Amino acid sequence: MDECTRAFYEDVVRELDRPGLPHITKLEGGEMVGPFTAMFNDPVYGEPLYRLQLRVIKQAAIPRDICELFILAVACAEGAAYAIYAHELLAYDAGAPSAAIAAIKEGRAPGLDCPKAKAAYALALALTRRGAVPQDVYDEALAQFGTGGLSVLVNTAALFKYLSTLMNAYDEPVPQPGQLQQGPSEPESKTGIKAEG
Repeated sequence: MDECTRAFYEDVVRELDRPGLPHITKLEGGEMVGPFTAMFNDPVYGEPLYRLQLRVIKQAAIPRDICELFILAVACAEGAAYAIYAHELLAYDAGAPSAAIAAIKEGRAPGLDCPKAKAAYALALALTRRGAVPQDVYDEALAQFGTGGLSVLVNTAALFKYLSTLMNAYDEPVPQPGQLQQGPSEPESKTGIKAEG
């Protein structure tokens, strides 16, 4: 690793190698997993992408449980194995209902009772299909999240489509079963979303 890549690596490790993350970001030998392999291969693109990822993850406009279900829906549509693994666990950690997480992973509608969560899921589906977002989906997302929140969701989808492309290009694997950390049992949703039924 050259000096710039080493500094970037150490910055990422400081941010992500901390207690409390429900998913694995670094293997025992120090190798980062997930999108970081591609980011470190070309830090000219990787470092700005990482900074954008941090901004998106730390945003407060969208409740965390809804945001994680949204990201999971995008990752599933893109078929990015590591992103699905990580954001499934992050969704559990954020308090998203396990039935909704399972439905999204199976390609089914999650049956959410929260209007914001429903609008976010519909937008995630629309943004992962070809063509313009249907007007009714756009209008509902705008009504539920406002202009700023809608912008956060659109940029989150774009970012995770980009990250998914990188992970798919480099065939970034899910950590082996012996390395997996278990997500929490189902904590209370911070926004009160529940799966219907």
